[in-house]
Amino acid sequence: MNTLIGIDIGTTQTKGGIFSGNEELISQAKSSYALSSQECAGAATTDPEDWWRAVRTVLKECALKTTVGEVGGICIGSQGPSLVALDEKGNPVRSALLWLDERAVQEAKFISSRIGGKEDPARLIPKALWIKNNEPEIYKKIRWFCQPVDYVSYKLTGKIRASISSEPLNPWGDKEISAAGIDRDLLPPLIKMGEYLGEVTSEASRLTDIPAGSPVFAGTGGADFVEVLVGTATLRKGRICDRAGTSQGVDLCWDKSINDQGLFSVPHPIAEGQFSVAGLMSTTGKALQWHKDLFYGQNVSYEEILKKASSSPPGSNGLLFLPYLSGARTPWWDPYARGSFVGLSLRNTKEDFTRAILEGVAFGINQIIRIFKSNGVTPGEIRICGGQADSPLWNQIKADVTGLVVKVPEITDGEILGLTIIAGKGAGIFDSIVDAAENLVKFSREYVPKQENHRLYSGLQETYEGLYPSLKDTFIALSKLN
Repeated sequence: MNTLIGIDIGTTQTKGGIFSGNEELISQAKSSYALSSQECAGAATTDPEDWWRAVRTVLKECALKTTVGEVGGICIGSQGPSLVALDEKGNPVRSALLWLDERAVQEAKFISSRIGGKEDPARLIPKALWIKNNEPEIYKKIRWFCQPVDYVSYKLTGKIRASISSEPLNPWGDKEISAAGIDRDLLPPLIKMGEYLGEVTSEASRLTDIPAGSPVFAGTGGADFVEVLVGTATLRKGRICDRAGTSQGVDLCWDKSINDQGLFSVPHPIAEGQFSVAGLMSTTGKALQWHKDLFYGQNVSYEEILKKASSSPPGSNGLLFLPYLSGARTPWWDPYARGSFVGLSLRNTKEDFTRAILEGVAFGINQIIRIFKSNGVTPGEIRICGGQADSPLWNQIKADVTGLVVKVPEITDGEILGLTIIAGKGAGIFDSIVDAAENLVKFSREYVPKQENHRLYSGLQETYEGLYPSLKDTFIALSKLN
């Protein structure tokens, strides 16, 4: 049976897996790389070549663990919106501006004034305009603007295309391109998720140990949430997916659009007749990594510090944490917001700080779910994937804070499972992405809310949600020191 390969290019690591045609995971690997914030205030960048090196490493390691055989399809996804700039030869002309990069605020305001709507500085065209305005000599060298997934797909196939999950998730719109004055010829032709893109070249085969000629199907663009929705089967009304990684996405499948300013609502790219409604948080898993590296050191494992955090009681001995280390997204959408520990006292321990981070992320998730509820939603269970899914403590805290059952899939790297299902559909192995996901996604654990903890957290939720309005002016004042 043909094997299927899924590759997800995340913010701090690339994950990949080889699956049998019936979606049994037969090998997987991960490779990490640095996220840099050293260029200037608000910067968040990665060298695109680090992604390609990571993909090669992952594929080689996967190939070492199994006989690859004939490949039915490869599908790649990536975080976004992150902007890659390439020259005529397809080489990066500068580091990529990640979705976390905050420098295009003025460019977004300029575009907004010209289109009569609100443009998010995280999107690709404001980033492109920032390069044009601030790095004109680099801008002159650019032949293509693209996304991380497009760059890696180009390295595999030699073809430059911009993949999209659906038309509403187009990485750039006609109005914003025109308003920004960006040359449209710098933007590659679009290709829809699951469509045939090309085949692995002989050179790419030599570098990855994946057979030359293996078909590559268009991925999800910078909309990595789509592959997770597939990989967790969050494709039925009322289901919620917690995309728990460096950042957080809380995605709801619902039968109506929710027009709340703090949410992102589009026709569901997979489940026909449904809508995908999402709230976003920027630095959640990243906040725990920052805390671990700063206070415990890089040689201490997450497992160890999470085990220690379990000694701190619910409520972290009166310590609350706002996870806004790189601005706030849902519901505030404020690039000037900053992370905060509130309630610090002499009795607090390092374990309290760790638990406060876990609880702060959970409060942020619940704030999004409460917005869902205020718009008439009756939420069902939460399906969780990503690195946070491996922590029983964090899973239980999320269940206790939200009052909802949290379910953990057997394959917690939902991105790579979802991508292989998309590849399988492109290759004709599956007739339907929805049916394949429903049949193939299995769950290994579930966490039921503890009512005593839920009552405690419900009181703290109101306090948590009042922190940002109280601190907003302080954040603006502090931003002037950067």
